[in-house]
Amino acid sequence: MRFLIVLYLLFVGVAALLAQMILPPHYPLLSVIGFGSAMIPLVVIYASLEVGDERALALSALLGLLVDLTSSHRLGTSVLTMTSLSALIVPQAQRPEAHLWFIRLTFVLVGTFLVLLLDYMLTLAEMGRWLWPLDVWSKITFASLLNVVLCPFFFFLVGFFPRRLGWKPVNEQLQDRAYVG
Repeated sequence: MRFLIVLYLLFVGVAALLAQMILPPHYPLLSVIGFGSAMIPLVVIYASLEVGDERALALSALLGLLVDLTSSHRLGTSVLTMTSLSALIVPQAQRPEAHLWFIRLTFVLVGTFLVLLLDYMLTLAEMGRWLWPLDVWSKITFASLLNVVLCPFFFFLVGFFPRRLGWKPVNEQLQDRAYVG
C-alpha cells in the first residue's frame, strides 16, 4: 500500500497537470485567476501532509520534472520549487496540529504563494531582468486564494478512494501507534 499511494498521487498529479494545460485556453477566467499554475502545488502539499515522508519528496520532484518538461522553464526549476515546498512541509506533517484545518489552509496559502513567487523569481533571474508587473502579483495572489478555496474539496476527493481501500494518512498512523503502545 505504501507504493500504491505514491502511484495514485502521481496519477492525480498528472491529471492536475493536464487540467492546468488544457482548461485555461478554453476558459479565460481560469487563466486570469492563475489556475494554470495552481494545481500541482496543491497536489504536492496534499502529498506532503498526508504521506509525510521521503515518498512525498520523491513525488514532488517527479511532478516538478513533469512540469519542467511540459513548460518553458529550464529543466530543474520546478523540481527545485516543488521539492523545497515538500521539504518544508514534510517535517511538520507528523505534528498533530498540522492536521487542523486552519493550519492546513495556511500551508496551502503560504506554500502556493511561495512556490509561485520562487518560480517567478527564478524565471526573472534566468531572463536577466527584474520586472514586477501587477498582473504577475495578481495571478500569484489569485492562484494562492484559489487553492485555499479548492483545498477542502480537493483533499476530500483525492483522499476518498485510498481511505476506502484502508490507507491511513501519516497523522492517523501515528495516532494508532500511540493508542497501541
